[in-house]
This record gives sequence, structure tokens and C-alpha cells, in this order.
Amino acid sequence: MLILNDKIKALVVEPYKEPYEVLLDNSLKSRQKIVGGLIEYCYLLDDDSVALICNDEGKIFGLPFNREIGYDVICGNFIIVGDNGSGEDLSLTDEQINKYKERFGKKSIRKTEIVIEKLFNKKNRER
Repeated sequence: MLILNDKIKALVVEPYKEPYEVLLDNSLKSRQKIVGGLIEYCYLLDDDSVALICNDEGKIFGLPFNREIGYDVICGNFIIVGDNGSGEDLSLTDEQINKYKERFGKKSIRKTEIVIEKLFNKKNRER
């Protein structure tokens, strides 16, 4: 039987803003409220100890570009939670919080802007 904690420590990353720590109700409804709709789990290529929870239809609905994650650009708000590999969301450790505040901080915002500019320039040249 899977027992979930009532609340978990997580990070919320909003477009063009620094990530911030939240104490998140460990429920589907709380995740949906933050991302603004249906949720999708994404994973980083270099760290399987965390999961990114984003809006499953973020691109379809034209939500603002948020951050590039190496193989994709997340649109709209997303949440970073700990992941144990068995489907249970966990609290982030203090080390993970610091790591991902840095990773998705101001430099990440600028890097994402550059990636988006390159994509749009490439599409315009192909027309």
C-alpha cells in the first residue's frame, strides 16, 4: 500500500521568474492548480531523482515559453519534485532545492530566450 505524505517541499518555476520553494499539498488538484490544467511528468536527461510536472497542453494552448530542458522547452508553469522511481512524488532535499534554484535561475531564463530566438530565426529562414 502506497502512503503519501500530506505535503511535500517542491520548487515552482514560472516563466521569466526565479524558482521558488513551496510546501505543496501532495494531491493531483494542487498540481493542476499550479500548472493550470492537466499534468504531464517530464524528466531531465542528467538527473532521475527529480521530476518536472507541467501542463500537458501547454504548447497547444500557447502558454508562454518557460525553460529549455535540453531536449524540449517547457511552456507555462512547472513544478520540480523528488522522484523515487516508483511513482511517488517526494520532497526535494535542501541540496536539490539549491541545485535547481541555480539551474533554473536567471542564466536559464536568458539561455531559453536564446534557444527560442534561434528556433524562430531558423523557421523564418526556411519559409
